[in-house]
Amino acid sequence: MAQDKRLFDDAELNELQSILESLPEESAAMDAGVLDGYLTAVALNPAKPSDEDVLPYIFSEDGDPEAMPDNARLFELIGMRRREIEASLAAGGGLDPIIFPLADENDEEILEGEEAIEAIEPWATGFIYGWELWPEDVAEDEEIAELLRPISRCIPEDAYSPDDDTPEAAEKLKAFLANLHREGDPKTLEDALYDVVKAVFDMKAKLSPNKPIRREEPRVGRNDPCPCGSGKKYKQCCGKN
Repeated sequence: MAQDKRLFDDAELNELQSILESLPEESAAMDAGVLDGYLTAVALNPAKPSDEDVLPYIFSEDGDPEAMPDNARLFELIGMRRREIEASLAAGGGLDPIIFPLADENDEEILEGEEAIEAIEPWATGFIYGWELWPEDVAEDEEIAELLRPISRCIPEDAYSPDDDTPEAAEKLKAFLANLHREGDPKTLEDALYDVVKAVFDMKAKLSPNKPIRREEPRVGRNDPCPCGSGKKYKQCCGKN
C-alpha cells in the first residue's frame, strides 16, 4: 500500500494491528485481516447497517456493545479503512484485501503455491461474519451463494457445522461442502486473491446494479422559453453557450 496514494497505508495497518493485539486477553477482537474481510461484507450489505449494528461484532461474537474498548484512535483507524473499502467498491476497482503472507513452520520461508492460499482464510472468515449480518433473504439467495463460493472455499471445511442436528441439516451441509471445491480451483495465492476480489465485485453488481440516471424534468428545447424566466428563448439565454 503506497503511503502517498492510499488513505490507509502500511503504517496505519501496523498501528491498527498493534492496538488490536494490545486489547485484554478476554477480548474476542478480530485481527486486522479478519476485520478487513468483515468490513468488506459490511460495505456490501444492502441494508446499510449503522455503526451501532456493526462495530460491537468486531469485539464480541454476540455483538455485545459493552465489549467495545474506549480507544478513539482504534475507531478512527477502523473508520478510515471502512471508507477506503467503500470508495474502492464505488469506483469499481482498487480493492486491496489485507492478507498476511504465511511462512513455513520455522518462519524461514514464505509459502507459495496452493499452500499459500491458506493466507486468505482470516479475511474470508471475516467476510462470512459480515455476510451473516445481511438480510436473510439476500444472504440465502442461490445466486449470491454461488458468487460467495470463491470466498467460502478459503475457509477449512472443518470450520463449518450444521445449524442443527437433523439429517436435513447434515445433508445441506454436505452438499454445500461438495460445492466448495471444483475442478479449476486456483493453484496460487495470486489467482485465489483475483477470484476473491472478483467475487466481491460480482456480488456488488448483483446487490447494487447500476441504474440509468433519469431526468426529473423534461428536456428544454432550444426554441422553448428559458426556464430562468427571462422571457427569452433558451438558445438566446441560458443555453447560449
